[in-house]
Amino acid sequence: MATEQSSLLPGKKKDPLDPFANMNMGTPSNKVRKNASISASLRLGGSSSLGTFQFKEPMDVPGMVKSYSISADGSMGFLTPTQLGRQELYEQVPFQAVFGLQKKERLISEAFANFAAEIDVEGAENLTDAEKNLRRSRASMIILDELEFEAAVITTPLVFAVVCASLCQFLVGYNTGVMNAPEAVVFPGHSTGVWSMAVAAFAIGGPLGAIAGGQMADSRGRRGALLIDTWTFLLGGLMQTFALDMYTIIIARFVIGFASGFSSVLVPIYLGELAPPTLRGTLGTLTQFAMVIGILVADLFAFPFATESLWRLLFGITAITALLQLLLSAFLLESPRWLLNRDPNSLKARYIIKQLRGLRYDHEVETEVGYFLVGGAAQQQETQSQLDVLKELMSHRKLRQFFIACITLQV
Repeated sequence: MATEQSSLLPGKKKDPLDPFANMNMGTPSNKVRKNASISASLRLGGSSSLGTFQFKEPMDVPGMVKSYSISADGSMGFLTPTQLGRQELYEQVPFQAVFGLQKKERLISEAFANFAAEIDVEGAENLTDAEKNLRRSRASMIILDELEFEAAVITTPLVFAVVCASLCQFLVGYNTGVMNAPEAVVFPGHSTGVWSMAVAAFAIGGPLGAIAGGQMADSRGRRGALLIDTWTFLLGGLMQTFALDMYTIIIARFVIGFASGFSSVLVPIYLGELAPPTLRGTLGTLTQFAMVIGILVADLFAFPFATESLWRLLFGITAITALLQLLLSAFLLESPRWLLNRDPNSLKARYIIKQLRGLRYDHEVETEVGYFLVGGAAQQQETQSQLDVLKELMSHRKLRQFFIACITLQV
């Protein structure tokens, strides 16, 4: 390994324990230019190297712009340790907002920070064990702090997009609970069997909507599919509000169930592709929160509206909420991941990323685009068929028990 040359100002003493102390500049050697598997000396914060932190050049992803910096030993830097940590999160955390990812996000961040610090200490020379432990601790905290700081950046466009998309999950919960109270006042005289059909129609439409949701999200885009889902909620809500008889309500419940299954698949994907990986677990919790809030609101509204004269208002909340969501549709941004999958050079994707992340400079946007491309490529390589996933799930005893328990609770 080449010996690093200090770029500190004359007369300033170099601190061997400071991870920021080794800023290297220079020109690449002919050997480096010809070597296809270049190791890179990373620089923390874009201005100083974290000791001799080394990593192999990342996979070649179409559309990904590469930016190199040159160290004194001739090696070429690609990403800072913090940026490489964020890329690791993009590769390891699924592009889906589901409950339970918070722990995985935290463990990946901590593991990468410790890994970076360990390699930094291994590259440092002439240090005692105590000095190495101190340097390792400092480097780990620096990287972890930067990763956590970036996780706290929540922009206004991201908030509005999340709120607008979460209204779909609110409607799922609302229509799950809205049929509990008004049975006796909706078209009095109907049989228990007819009412049971109206309740069950929701569950029949759900699986069909879930199948259509995934296909529509791929063909029409996440935003386009969300708008179709909203229009479906509006149609079902209007049919249920102005129903002429119980059979119309049965059809309306099927339509709303279809929209609910559509939403249950689409919204977690949409939020996961908009949010940074450090927020996907939190937003996964938010989707569940929006759904149970919908159930709560349905029960609360039943007190004043579950009467023979006002039950149509109880059903009309679905149409009103869907109409509100359509009015807010301007805040629904298209998924940058979907755009980049179709065209890695998409300018629209870069504009949306700039809005969502609050970035100011083009090179910051290109770095974030690189995260999306590398993360998407890595997860596509790991994609298994649904049958293989189910076999793997059932082969582990604890996971099998957990899976069966979840299915039982849902039933």
